[in-house]
Amino acid sequence: HESSTLEDVGLEIGLTRERVRQIQVEGLKRLREILEKNGLSSESLFQ
Repeated sequence: HESSTLEDVGLEIGLTRERVRQIQVEGLKRLREILEKNGLSSESLFQ
């Protein structure tokens, strides 16, 4: 499994590194909210 930088992802999909970062932050925030709504924590995903 290969890691990609935000810049790599941005180049691949035609967005800036900063926009990719913003999308990542918003996605993680939404995921956290969904987990909390369902009585879970982000830590529980990695146990």
